[in-house]
Amino acid sequence: MTEIPDISKRQCDSCGKSLPDGELFYHCRTEIIAAKDETIPNLKHPDKLIAQALSEIAGKDENELLDEIYQEIILQLCPNCRMTLLKHIKSMFNNGCKSCAKCGPQPAKKKGKLLKFPSNPIEK
Repeated sequence: MTEIPDISKRQCDSCGKSLPDGELFYHCRTEIIAAKDETIPNLKHPDKLIAQALSEIAGKDENELLDEIYQEIILQLCPNCRMTLLKHIKSMFNNGCKSCAKCGPQPAKKKGKLLKFPSNPIEK
């Protein structure tokens, strides 16, 4: 698991630009969680199933095994690096045609809200 950054020395985790107090920056937290869509094999021989699972993890480092299941990435980004990150994430989506054999199905549109705040802070 990623440690929470020390915000007393705030800088962009991508480009290294200093992020002084009072200036706009972005806190990005991403979770990568393992998922497997398989049915449980025939349980006539559960000992074999357990032995197989143990052999697959034998000799691996505990942190390596944990990272295969769950990772949390926390970044502090300047406005430019935020835009770069968003472009990169958007480029990962399948933009091909709908449900052809080559491109596969389009990812489902997520329902939710994107909160947008004014770009100019309200003056007091």
